[in-house]
Amino acid sequence: MIRNFYKIFPSLLLLILTVSACSNEKLKTIESKANNPDNEFEFRIKYFLEDNDEKVAYRELFGREKAIQEAKEYCNKLDQGKAKIAIINDLGDDLKKKFDENKITEKERKAIFGVYSTIHFTAQDIYCPQHRDKEQIPLKERLK
Repeated sequence: MIRNFYKIFPSLLLLILTVSACSNEKLKTIESKANNPDNEFEFRIKYFLEDNDEKVAYRELFGREKAIQEAKEYCNKLDQGKAKIAIINDLGDDLKKKFDENKITEKERKAIFGVYSTIHFTAQDIYCPQHRDKEQIPLKERLK
């Protein structure tokens, strides 16, 4: 019995090392994806989109790359000193103009506004935390 064990021991050891090496590489890949801010942003966006109209508007008008670009542009505007309310008002005015010109419906206008709002709110958490609203900052962090 012991002789048989010594015969298969090298093969068993090689199998264990191979499985361990493959598992570690997969774990590193998963960790790197989880630590990527773009992936976190996309995950949160998909979580916060509330109704099907917003999901359709996101899919048709944005997608991952364009939403990330919009979020970063929003943060740049905030860094340059533009007020959040001014950004939202400009967006609202633009959508109202498109509605008045019969380019979009009221339902689409609300959905598009919801998507932009979600992108901007999430951007404050991921890309520009210095511009977060008080409610976005965890209580433990605020009371330090």
